[in-house]
Amino acid sequence: MSNRFCIAWASLMALVIGGCGNRIEEYRGSSPNWDLANFFSGPLVAHGIVLDRSGSVGSRFTATLQGDWQDGKGRLFEQFYFDDGRRETRTWILEQSADGSWRGRADDVVGEASGHTQGFALNWRYTLNLRLPDGEQVKVDFDDWMYLLDQQRLINRAEIQKWGFRVGEVLLYIEKLETPSVDDAGGLQ
Repeated sequence: MSNRFCIAWASLMALVIGGCGNRIEEYRGSSPNWDLANFFSGPLVAHGIVLDRSGSVGSRFTATLQGDWQDGKGRLFEQFYFDDGRRETRTWILEQSADGSWRGRADDVVGEASGHTQGFALNWRYTLNLRLPDGEQVKVDFDDWMYLLDQQRLINRAEIQKWGFRVGEVLLYIEKLETPSVDDAGGLQ
C-alpha cells in the first residue's frame, strides 16, 4: 500500500468516526428548555460512577454542589466524595456569551470550557487536568452531555478522551435540593 493511500484512508476513517455521535442541533425544539442559571442555582446533589475504557466501574462518588449567580455570572462549587476516601473540589465560573453559548473556567480546566444548549440538552467540551487516584495528573478531553429530565433533575454522560481515543466515561445523576424555609419564629421547617 502506498503512503498516500494510507493517509487518504486514515483521513476518511477520521471523518466517518468524527461524524458519528451526538450533535446539539438534534435536540432543537425538545423540552424542557435549559435555563442553566436557574438549574445550577442553590444546593444540588449528584451521584455517579466513573467507567474505564472497557466499561468497568472504576469508582463511585457523590457530590454536593452549590450555585450562586450575580449580574449574569455564576459560581458553581462542587465537592466530590469518592468511594476510596478521596475528596476533590472544583469551582466553576460560568458566563453566557452574547450568542447564547456558555463559557466556563475552573482551576483544573485548561483554557475555557464551551457549552451549547438546545431544548433539554447541554453539551460542554473542555480539557481537564484530571487527578488520578494515585495523585498523578493527566490532561484529558471531556465531551460532557447533560439531559434535563425536568427542571429539578438531569442525567449527565461525559466521555473522556486522550489523543482522540475514548479512555473512560462518567455517568451522573444531579438533583436540585429543596432550600429549607424559615418559619415565622425563625426556625427551619
